[in-house]
Amino acid sequence: MSKIKLVIDSCYENIDLIGTCIESLSSRLFEDQQCNQINVCVYEAVTNCIRHSYKGSRGHDVYISFDINENRLILDISDSGLAMNPKILESTSTTFQIDPENPQEGGMGLKIIKSLMDEVSYHTEQGINHLTMIKYT
Repeated sequence: MSKIKLVIDSCYENIDLIGTCIESLSSRLFEDQQCNQINVCVYEAVTNCIRHSYKGSRGHDVYISFDINENRLILDISDSGLAMNPKILESTSTTFQIDPENPQEGGMGLKIIKSLMDEVSYHTEQGINHLTMIKYT
């Protein structure tokens, strides 16, 4: 088992750095398609931290924790910004419906995460928001 923690500043340019790390770490356990799915989920989660928790402002920490063992990868994306209502995650379906009359920009991140990861949870503890995602081999 290995655990790796990364911290980035809350600016969108740093998300690509995380993607490089994700690909390298997840390739130890998963095939290319699953690695890509994990990468997309982390990209969405970190983007949500920056956009919603920190309202797009720089100068705040986003924490990414990778916990790897023989049959799963646990990813914890955390921040100290505005908390999300946990019921939003609970009520988010994994059904994708696009209305061509009313296209939606944004709001698909949690759907994507829930549809691609095996387990997803969210909680706030001592002022730190945690989105935890698990992918089994």
